[in-house]
Amino acid sequence: MFDIGIIGAGPAGYTTAIRASQEGMSVILFEKGEIGGTCLNRGCIPTKTILHSAKVFSEVLDSEKYGITAENICFNYEKTLERAKTISEKIRKSLTGLIKSYGITIVEEQAQIETNNIIKTSQNTYEVKNIIIASGSKPNIIHFNGSYNKELILTSDDILNMTTLPNSILIVGSGAIGLEWARILSAFKVKVSVVEIMEKLLPTADYEVSERLERIFKRNRIDFYTSCSIDEIQGNKIKLSNGKEIEAEKVLLGAGRAVELDFGSISKNLDIKKYVNTDCNFKTNIDNIYAIGDVNGKSMLAHSAMKQAEEVIEYIKTGNCNLFNSNLVPSVIYGSPEIACIGKTEQTLQKEGVNYKKSIFPISALGKAYAEDKIEGFIKILATENEILGAHIISEEASAMIEQIAIAMTNNIPPKEIIKTIFAHPTYSEGVGECLLGLYNNAIHIPQKKEEKS
Repeated sequence: MFDIGIIGAGPAGYTTAIRASQEGMSVILFEKGEIGGTCLNRGCIPTKTILHSAKVFSEVLDSEKYGITAENICFNYEKTLERAKTISEKIRKSLTGLIKSYGITIVEEQAQIETNNIIKTSQNTYEVKNIIIASGSKPNIIHFNGSYNKELILTSDDILNMTTLPNSILIVGSGAIGLEWARILSAFKVKVSVVEIMEKLLPTADYEVSERLERIFKRNRIDFYTSCSIDEIQGNKIKLSNGKEIEAEKVLLGAGRAVELDFGSISKNLDIKKYVNTDCNFKTNIDNIYAIGDVNGKSMLAHSAMKQAEEVIEYIKTGNCNLFNSNLVPSVIYGSPEIACIGKTEQTLQKEGVNYKKSIFPISALGKAYAEDKIEGFIKILATENEILGAHIISEEASAMIEQIAIAMTNNIPPKEIIKTIFAHPTYSEGVGECLLGLYNNAIHIPQKKEEKS
């Protein structure tokens, strides 16, 4: 009998396996696909690799202003894709070796849960003390009215199998998937249009982030249509609900992800709606069965899944209630500039009637941003006297800066304590210090407001 049986070897599953092994537990890990799950094989890693190629291409095209002359600039997307797949393969091989180094049993088969202590495959039956469902998610499929070739429609999995890029594409949805691919494809000179059913791009973001993003899209000639959906598709002609008709060689579905909810015989007894329902300790309604990561719907991000993995093993080992707080999960959308956020948006605080202070510091006030010609964006911090309530950043290195805020929020460090920190100059990070100073009208590198002058 194994102490822990895990369904799925993505970030949630393999982190759980390693953490359980570190705690002296015997572990068996089931994966019907590839070790590393969506993130490593069809998501985070390959897309960031392609995005980096797109960024390099854009910078080479724009190199004249840096005193560099480059001629006959072109790109080979097939090689770009090949590099992305090679990197995923290397990491997957390394990850598999890491998991095995902990003495974890890996079963590369479809697993079915028979009871709260029995997992079956086509070949064998395994007895376990605790079962952890970490089966991840898959692209959300949308069907449209009209008559069109099914090859017109791409998921985020499908687009990673394209060796040539289309001349034009319509992206459905402006969440992380849609926005990152919009940036990648636009950088590679594909004509990009984005359709978003909500009233603004990146609808879950702070309103000032969405406004700035729309401005960036306009500058980059990425068309977008908010409060809009697809009415029908005829061939390559797409009729939108606002009456506009556009043509596109491909349509990319970037509107969220769906979870697999069939886990075998046990499924009929699990409390399942859109996701597997769990309590704050990730326990399902059935003893000894837990669900973490995308499948429980609490926060569909790889790093969130990995934190849940640590917490669930701590609970199984000690019985201590976990401290997972989705409000403290940072979110990043990659590209240039990056978009990162944590905590509550300003509109949420207003809706909740919370008294707060706001500080916005422009990236254009940073010397390093000028040196690198990356002056687009801002840092926005929402806080009370004693705590940071939320932070929203558009900037180069936003993914690094948001972690500074995450550390402060997680450890309940008041803004006045953080500003005692000496931030290196010139860096983007010093903008965080400046923004915090701005909460007290003491930012150094932005003009004083007229009403504050003595």
